[in-house]
Amino acid sequence: MLTLWVLLALSAAPIVAAFFLFYVVHPTGKPPYGSLVEPQRPIPPHLQLQTLGGKPYDLARLQGYWLMVMAAPAACDAQCQQSLFYMRQIRIAQGDHRDQIVRVWLITDDAPVNPGVLAPAEGTLMLRAQPGQLDAWLPHQGEGLQGPMWIVDPFGHLMLQFPAHPDPTKVRRVLAKLLYNNAGIKFKHVEPVQ
Repeated sequence: MLTLWVLLALSAAPIVAAFFLFYVVHPTGKPPYGSLVEPQRPIPPHLQLQTLGGKPYDLARLQGYWLMVMAAPAACDAQCQQSLFYMRQIRIAQGDHRDQIVRVWLITDDAPVNPGVLAPAEGTLMLRAQPGQLDAWLPHQGEGLQGPMWIVDPFGHLMLQFPAHPDPTKVRRVLAKLLYNNAGIKFKHVEPVQ
């Protein structure tokens, strides 16, 4: 009879533990690094983005890709250059999944782009943006637009923010986990990114 009670207790233990964790501990779903943007914010349709050549550009064209987004003035100081470098290296480190990621630099002024960053930032989509519009879309907790890095999911929702001066190894791991967990979803890539 004792054996029966022991087997019953062992069988019920996982169920009791699950109820305890869900109803008492309340899992938060917090990412291992960075912070979730809650609620998620879709890409605003009113963003007035332009290519460096002055043509209008709609970020919604990139639905189907993961976007790594940063914002900085065209002069691109040392912090900006480091962010561009980190974004490039984090994308390369994703191996076969790197083609699912687009790096986006939102330039927050009309000044000429620092020519010294054009070669290192090759492959980064550079778009001029209105800082007021970015302030309304990109959370930055008073840090300013330059510094943080954001992730936009393939459905066009701003979902994750990394702090200013992020740890690139931790960002790489979080992005790798996102890509891995979404590997079964076949996103339609509307157009090649130039």
